[in-house]
Amino acid sequence: MEKIQKPKNNQIALYSILWSLLYATCMIVIKKFDPSKTLGIMISFIPAITFVLFINRFIKNINLMDEVERRIQLEAAVWAFSLGLLLLMTLGLLDLVVTLKKEYWGNISFIIPGFFVFYAIGIVISRRKYNQL
Repeated sequence: MEKIQKPKNNQIALYSILWSLLYATCMIVIKKFDPSKTLGIMISFIPAITFVLFINRFIKNINLMDEVERRIQLEAAVWAFSLGLLLLMTLGLLDLVVTLKKEYWGNISFIIPGFFVFYAIGIVISRRKYNQL
């Protein structure tokens, strides 16, 4: 009988922390130092590199998971996508009715952490469904 390989989360954690730190740093640099348009665009793409590495490692680890854990991850991703789409759709419609000024609600960068919260909500719901919590 084959042993099921357990995914190593070290690289996933490393890339997610690296992406988070780079994203926050780039956002602070862009807001505080007001770089030129060209430099600002270049800075904006820096976190994308580490995010691609994170996603790549995350998908490879999903291939090593057992069937139940794969279902949990899939359902969590569906919850995150659905709740994120609901948030964007609602904000879009609200913006048509009342102008959402950046001074009051910030800018779109607050949505990024929201997707991770939605994913965590999906994990909790799915783990409870499969008695894995």
